[in-house]
Amino acid sequence: MPDAGRSSSPRTDSLPLPGLEPVSPVVPAAGAGAVAGRGASVPHVRPRLWPLALGTFAIGFGSNIVTGLLPTMSADLGVTVPEIGRLVSVYGFTYAVTTPIVALAGNRLPRRLLMLTALALFALACVGTAFAEDYDTVALLRGLAAFAAGGFTPTATVLASRLAAPGERGRALATVFGGLTTATVVAAPVGNLLGPVLGYRGVYALTAGLAVLAFVAVLALVPRPSRESLEAAIVARPGRGWPSPIVLVVLLVSMLETAAALMVQTYASPLLTAMSGVDGIGLSVLLLCYGAAGVLGNIVGGRLADRWGASRTLWLSFAVCGIALVLLPIASRSIVGAGLVFAVWGFAAWAANSPLQGILLGLAGRHGQLVVALNSSVIALGTGLGALAGGAIIAGGGMLVIAYWGAGVMAVVVALVLAVSARGRVAGF
Repeated sequence: MPDAGRSSSPRTDSLPLPGLEPVSPVVPAAGAGAVAGRGASVPHVRPRLWPLALGTFAIGFGSNIVTGLLPTMSADLGVTVPEIGRLVSVYGFTYAVTTPIVALAGNRLPRRLLMLTALALFALACVGTAFAEDYDTVALLRGLAAFAAGGFTPTATVLASRLAAPGERGRALATVFGGLTTATVVAAPVGNLLGPVLGYRGVYALTAGLAVLAFVAVLALVPRPSRESLEAAIVARPGRGWPSPIVLVVLLVSMLETAAALMVQTYASPLLTAMSGVDGIGLSVLLLCYGAAGVLGNIVGGRLADRWGASRTLWLSFAVCGIALVLLPIASRSIVGAGLVFAVWGFAAWAANSPLQGILLGLAGRHGQLVVALNSSVIALGTGLGALAGGAIIAGGGMLVIAYWGAGVMAVVVALVLAVSARGRVAGF
């Protein structure tokens, strides 16, 4: 079955990119170089992925740091903790709305220039946040940071896919998303640790420094496009050849699986406290199990997508997520059981990320950046819907049933992936 995780899926690696010179060594030569697509990476491709991973780390860190700075920002700005919490909503809503717009508006810009501009804006937004004197200014700057993030992450995703050697798309995507995964794990604990020491202003200055470091790395390691590749790429991006309709189903899968996860994850702390009585340091350790396993799952998921195919890796990952959610209420009667189930859940949830992105890029045709941007938007939508649904379920049926609802939604997701996989052979799923 051809799928987006392997070279049999529709690929555009041969198209010249406005953000990069044509990368001829991606096609291995006969002889010793012919094995590069499977066992070894092309030597000069790997260094070009690390600046992209550093950029997603900087943006992911800046996106998630607020949750670790709630008390510090509340005290400094003189507003309530819920008002600081609304900054997360400002960021998420802005990101969801503006990311597809940025993808369309920047479609003809060199990708290198778009990423550099996005990182510069993100750094400026963080510096502005460090010096802001009132809550409204901070909220405005969080919106600017979200706008900038929407310019970088989808662009880096598409570029990583097209830089990948044959048979290594999953690993390339996992490398780039490894930065985002790691940032998601460490941002809140680091904010909680450094907030009382540096203040929220110092932490945002540190975040700006990360963005500047990523800017320098992209500037140094991602090459400037030649005039010929830029002109050819513009010609190669007409407004026709729209993606396969199956893309819409895959986007629905992305939204539903995010909603299923966030339905439970949003209320993980009170859920675990209610089931096992754990709180404080024990609770932090359990949540860290989820995050650390997620980092590993992201790496393994990319490799499995290259080896097994993206669609098979995807539905297996979602199936394991559903099983983990079913077991969560039972296993959480002990701290050890809760830690094991949370680790399995985190591993499987993040293992699905690279295969899902690979499938979307395989089905997107010339519109990869727009489709990835739309996926970012539906993830933000799924996050909001999951949190709302979880709150309604808790209010109506109690805390303990929420995991079963999440597992039920995940079962629907698995069924959708299997159905589309069976029907999508021609489309390249």
